[in-house]
Amino acid sequence: MSEDKHVAPFMEIQESGTNIDLAVQQAQKMTEILDAMNIEKATFRTGATFHRDPKTNVATLATDGLMVQQGEHTTTVTLRNPGSTERQALEELQSPKPMTQETLGSFSGKSQPWASVALSQNSEDD
Repeated sequence: MSEDKHVAPFMEIQESGTNIDLAVQQAQKMTEILDAMNIEKATFRTGATFHRDPKTNVATLATDGLMVQQGEHTTTVTLRNPGSTERQALEELQSPKPMTQETLGSFSGKSQPWASVALSQNSEDD
């Protein structure tokens, strides 16, 4: 009937042109070095920037089309899509991106109801 189609697990999907693992490793190493030097904000000759937000403790490294943000518990890699302009990417980055409980549950390896309970417990803790 239908052909068996091989679908690669999400974690095996490679981003063409950018090695995400290498980008994260380099960002972590650069952040370690800059933190050891007590640098909160830096601009490199290449145009890349580093900033550690003192309020959130999130470290952000950004260069043309690539941004790596490291928090205490998560690391986020943001790439500008091929064919997208700088302006289009900036506008999208500025718009809030609330996540659904279903997505948050999946990210946690759990379920939507689990995420709902966990988020309500966090709200009560505040």
